[in-house]
Amino acid sequence: MNERHIELAQAQPDEVAAQTPAENQGLFADAYDFVERHPIASAVTVGIVGVGAYAASRYVPYALSQRALTAAAKALDPQDVRIIPLTAENLPGAINAGKDGFRYGMGFLNPASDFAASLNPLAKKAVGGSMPHTELNARYFVAVDKENRVLGTTGLYQTSKDQAEALWLGWMSVRPAYRGKGIGQKLLDFSIDEAKKENVDYLRLFTSTSRGERAAQPLYERAGLKIVGEEKHSLPIPGLKFLFREMPLRPVKPQSA
Repeated sequence: MNERHIELAQAQPDEVAAQTPAENQGLFADAYDFVERHPIASAVTVGIVGVGAYAASRYVPYALSQRALTAAAKALDPQDVRIIPLTAENLPGAINAGKDGFRYGMGFLNPASDFAASLNPLAKKAVGGSMPHTELNARYFVAVDKENRVLGTTGLYQTSKDQAEALWLGWMSVRPAYRGKGIGQKLLDFSIDEAKKENVDYLRLFTSTSRGERAAQPLYERAGLKIVGEEKHSLPIPGLKFLFREMPLRPVKPQSA
């Protein structure tokens, strides 16, 4: 009896191993059957898991990078901030800073192509929106700290429709971690001074009433960039409008009687 019991006990692992593939097949069959019987619930579950995984892959690294930027911003002395031209060397940092500064644009506001095109003197780029125009002679600048980290961006360009009379302010923003330190004011003042060196009458700005751009509106207003026009935004969001701002760069000539 004991010998037979030992023989049976030794045979059991082989029997279990032989049954394992069939059991696995049963699990897959059950899962497939559940999907067939509950397609909507299955789709919703897969959708929720997929969205969660996408959000985690996109925002967890962003949150970690913002923590590092916040720590660096606390140690920043605003007197150390310099504004220098955009170059091929600082282009990657400028793109990251610009995308960070315009992150509220949900991916629609991406300065990468404009920044890269500005380094090519022959480049022309059609700017989208409800009032498309051709961007000419664009030049961009970056605000950097002592370690040459890009903290913010700004730029000036012309358009074919008003090239003889105006410059346009483009892609001016500050990375969120560095806001509240006067960098935006420094970038705007620099842009205005650069524009005044050119033989044009006006500095103009294409902006909107979106939440992400709302905080900058008082800055533009104080600088003298007044609203001269507005229109419905191309995105179907209630109350969202394009704003067109303008400031004279030369003394306004009095109208003759």
